[in-house]
Amino acid sequence: MSNLRHCTIGILTAMLALTPALSAMAQSASTPASSMITESSNARKPTVDLADRNATRSTRSLFAYLDQLQGKEIIFGHQHATTEGIGITAHDGSQSEVQRSVGDLPGMFGWDTLSLEGKEKPGIYGGTAEQSRDELVRVMKQAYEQGGVLALSSHMPNFVTGNDFYDTKGNVISHILPGGDKHAEYNAFLDKIADFALHLKDDRGEEIPVIFRPFHEQSGGWFWWGAPYRTKEQYIEIYRYTVEYLRDVKGVHNFLYAYSPNVPFNDSRETYLETYPGDEYVDILGLDAYYDGNTPTWYDSVVRDARLVVQLAEEKHKVPALTEFGYSNVKPTGTKDLQFYTRLLSAIKNDPEASKLTYMLTWANFGTDSIFVPYRDAPNGLGDHELLPDFTAFYDDDYTSFDREVQAGQPYALRVKTAAEQPFLHIVSPTNQETVRLSTPSTLRVRIVEAKIDRVTYQTRTDPAEHKLTRDRNGLYYTANWQPDASLAEDGTPLTVKAYLKNGKVLTQTIQVYVSDNDGTTDPLVVDTFEHYKGSNELLDNAYTPAGDANRISLDAEQKQDGRYGLKYEYMLAAQGYTGESLNMQGADWSGADALQFWLKPDGSGNKLVIQVNAGGTSFEAYPSLNGTEAGVVKIPFSAFKPAPWDTANAGKTMDGDALRDIRMFSIYVNKGDGVEVPEGTLYFDDIRAYREEVAAVE
Repeated sequence: MSNLRHCTIGILTAMLALTPALSAMAQSASTPASSMITESSNARKPTVDLADRNATRSTRSLFAYLDQLQGKEIIFGHQHATTEGIGITAHDGSQSEVQRSVGDLPGMFGWDTLSLEGKEKPGIYGGTAEQSRDELVRVMKQAYEQGGVLALSSHMPNFVTGNDFYDTKGNVISHILPGGDKHAEYNAFLDKIADFALHLKDDRGEEIPVIFRPFHEQSGGWFWWGAPYRTKEQYIEIYRYTVEYLRDVKGVHNFLYAYSPNVPFNDSRETYLETYPGDEYVDILGLDAYYDGNTPTWYDSVVRDARLVVQLAEEKHKVPALTEFGYSNVKPTGTKDLQFYTRLLSAIKNDPEASKLTYMLTWANFGTDSIFVPYRDAPNGLGDHELLPDFTAFYDDDYTSFDREVQAGQPYALRVKTAAEQPFLHIVSPTNQETVRLSTPSTLRVRIVEAKIDRVTYQTRTDPAEHKLTRDRNGLYYTANWQPDASLAEDGTPLTVKAYLKNGKVLTQTIQVYVSDNDGTTDPLVVDTFEHYKGSNELLDNAYTPAGDANRISLDAEQKQDGRYGLKYEYMLAAQGYTGESLNMQGADWSGADALQFWLKPDGSGNKLVIQVNAGGTSFEAYPSLNGTEAGVVKIPFSAFKPAPWDTANAGKTMDGDALRDIRMFSIYVNKGDGVEVPEGTLYFDDIRAYREEVAAVE
């Protein structure tokens, strides 16, 4: 691999570190015009704008280093780089699959908070928390001393059920936010992360920088923080709380914070930013993208999504990155695409925008069921993996940066300062679009940072007088108890909070809060009648989770079976070839029913309508026709539902009584029909429910 260009970057970095005045001049000349590094007023040190204005010297430097890589090279990272592998013989931090494969360590090393729990290496299963912490500190410090960049993801346990991150039951975020009954448990988990961060120090006693990536891939539905199991406002507030607790309460100042929804974004800024916690809480804008080996257009899609992320990062003065990527389900043999790495690299580096991604981290080699880094001369007769030649070519490309290039760049030697933070206010609880109980007082919690405050007030639609909030005992929030007025029952109100600052300025935020005297009980057999959204499309959007290509759902007062509203479902099929909306059924019991029915007005497109029900963890599907345009009631016996074709592990299963006792998700998908050239259409639905056919017949 040629190191000429990389050595030039390393020399520049060293010059920046040695001479503050030269630092500002050189940085100005070498950094893209869109850079988030600016020259400070005293013309001595460049300035970076971080989520933590008290970030340590080396943490500031890491951010600046990543920024200057844009358009020049991309760091390759590997999860569990020195603690998991197929070809290595030790998993204690001393060996690396990547190093065995290409003769060099990765430039980035990733681990997860599961190691702190003793559930992944180098954590100690059955050991103490301190033992697992110390082992993670040891291997991460070793990687740091070799010049590597460190990353920490977090697959958090389900704090409601006590199970792992794949258990999506319990609406967890609502329970761990301030005021929730599992808030203390969540704080205890964050305490472990903070304890680790404060123990991760170099030989001089300075805390080592880490890119922390909590609540990743939130656009999907496979983790409990995923889209079907919380509102976008709840996600925003738990992300903000996490940063504030680690930064302001626990004194962690060696973290850069990464935001990383999963693709696709369909060229939509709104889609990518739907759960964005704000510029004040994020340093790195990322995307997570995995290749299935069967979709040739994936490479173009990743570039398109990366282009959007880079553009947003430029606007917001953040660092763009491919925070997680890989070729899924690669086995020792049978790989369909033997040029995966070089095809992806070529697609990225040849695009003027996507080429500004600063790093790309792939997942761990836990075993031969899913291989993310091809091995060399592996034991048990495995030998060299068939993707190894392509990975070697990927390594040899001047655009990729492995450990040697990262060391030469000296990512922790830059001398930069942080920008001062601006005053910021956000309402912690209730969250926007939340429904509160009429009969129970609600606690208003408001967080205000970087401000000298005179007073804080709130007001509602029916009570425009400004009522005072007071600082709580811990000094974190301004709080007040609010008893909703009876006139707001089954209705909503804007809730406005104002903070009057001592300098005369006013910070303000208004959210919409709904008030209900309903006891919260619903018929478990009812999927949706579309009547309880109070005519609000925003509430409807909060309830449903989109997937695939673009679509738009809204309440419709004209096309319906009965009541006030039905569902208007507009779809726009594109690169993905499918689009969908899903509703969290929260484990409803349908064992007393034997069929599903709903009112449908099809569009005559001939595309494939997919009604999907996740029952007991298996996705069952049925396919009503879209050939006609006449509205009517569709009835589908559960016996007609079959496991989804892609769910080969559950092929042959039926929607039996056990499965029907645990209805997890209801989804409406539209797939591009075979030979059909109708990419857009509009469907209407109403009164979706499960029922028992013989009972319905008697009625």
